[in-house]
Amino acid sequence: MRTHPERGRIVVIGLAEASPHLIDRFIEAGELPTLRTMRDEGCTGRLRSRIPLITPQMWSSIATGQPPGVHGLFDFWQRGPDGRFREMNGSQRRAEPIWQILSRRGIRSGIVNVPFTYPPDPIDGYVIAGEDAPGAHRSIASPPELFDAVTKRFGRYRLKDIFPGGRAKSDYLGLIGEDVAKQTDVLEYLVTEHPTDFFLAFYSASAIAQHYFWSDMESDDPDDPYRDVILDAYRCLDRAIARLTRAAGPDAAVYVISECGAGPLAAGVQIAAWLEREGFLCAKHPAGIGDRRPARQTQRLRHLAARFRTEAQGRLPKDWFHFANRRFHWLKAAIQTYLEESAIDWSRTRVFSRGKEGHLFVNLKGRDPHGIVAPGAEYESLLREVEERLLDLTDPATGAKAVDAVLRAEEIYAGPWVPAAPDLTIAWHDTAYMPTESDRDEDEVFVTRRREYMKWPTSGAHRIDGCFFARGPGIRRGKTLDGLDLLRLVPTWLHALRQPVPAELPGEVIRDLFDGGEVG
Repeated sequence: MRTHPERGRIVVIGLAEASPHLIDRFIEAGELPTLRTMRDEGCTGRLRSRIPLITPQMWSSIATGQPPGVHGLFDFWQRGPDGRFREMNGSQRRAEPIWQILSRRGIRSGIVNVPFTYPPDPIDGYVIAGEDAPGAHRSIASPPELFDAVTKRFGRYRLKDIFPGGRAKSDYLGLIGEDVAKQTDVLEYLVTEHPTDFFLAFYSASAIAQHYFWSDMESDDPDDPYRDVILDAYRCLDRAIARLTRAAGPDAAVYVISECGAGPLAAGVQIAAWLEREGFLCAKHPAGIGDRRPARQTQRLRHLAARFRTEAQGRLPKDWFHFANRRFHWLKAAIQTYLEESAIDWSRTRVFSRGKEGHLFVNLKGRDPHGIVAPGAEYESLLREVEERLLDLTDPATGAKAVDAVLRAEEIYAGPWVPAAPDLTIAWHDTAYMPTESDRDEDEVFVTRRREYMKWPTSGAHRIDGCFFARGPGIRRGKTLDGLDLLRLVPTWLHALRQPVPAELPGEVIRDLFDGGEVG
């Protein structure tokens, strides 16, 4: 297939939330020989992300080189112009990703498993969509015939096999290594048999391992069988990087990046419980009962939906489960919307929360379907009141403040899509707190964090610095880079491919990456 050897090739390997601190530790322990070589023979650094650390926002910025106010993706669920929330996917991205820029210029790209790429863009090259795809089916690929070729050669396509719903904890003693190896079989085939000038692939293994096994890694129990799940995930990814580097050949520059890092979780936070306690939100309660739980009918439905999904994913053959997920994705979205909205008394609710990072929304007249807060002075006063009270929020386990800042949309975003952003974003202390998705401890604010469909709690959270490695032709040797940022990646990759950088991209080329400041 047509490529342009005179401009070289770029292979980018995304490792979800891979921690530079863990990588450094594992390199020094001799566990990651491939990343050690990339560090010693290339460039490395910390890749700075931006609050809030959430997948659609970060990976859309990586893909487009634009901030969220321009690319338009802020969360998994997002408020539309009518005030109603909808599940987001790649079709709602409003800025052009690098693979479309390259395609317009006749340069081939291969994009595989990258978050928020469904439905796949028709480009010069190919796209196989990532986690926002509803299931493993030929509709997630462009062209779809590529999906047929991959599944004919390798069997069932592994899209989200290691996501935890319906899994037993013991499954992960072997599941992550198996999944990374199978994914790498496909990626190696694509790099060699379907070569492109720009190739971008994504692994979720590091994020899954860190979120659900961090406390095991730090356990003092020498008999804890899960102590090395995170280390084993990094070992597997290191081997995958080696395989893809060999497949790409000596003329390829290889980049390894993560959108953010990871660290221990301090606690889960039930934002709705805090909002209700402070008088900002009013939940519906069963008649005559004075407790703080949501209406029993809604609670039963939530638990039933969670149990049904868990049992289905654990018991159904994978092909059946993915078929149902793809065909009935709309039903899941409808149920989730109902569960989120039906337990709230909107006539008495001024502020509510949606999303995985505790985003806060004012129930505003003229914007939201049940709005009661007047725009102007009342709105501004309410924002100040919420901010002041959140800044006083204390973690009872430590006695320390849990919130570093409360940020208004205009403070962290700019661009035409800011109206879709949350009214307030919470900057948690050290990004060590995460809202919980379960309602098991309804009356408490700080809780053990549990995700819906999970059988054991979360113990790892995000951190703002991700990893960056680059090695290959024209890249400097043994250089540590400063000032790296997600928005600098697209300009840098375009520059490395000897392509002009669009003037509207705000990020600068990382010129210190290259010998003499320029591509060789």
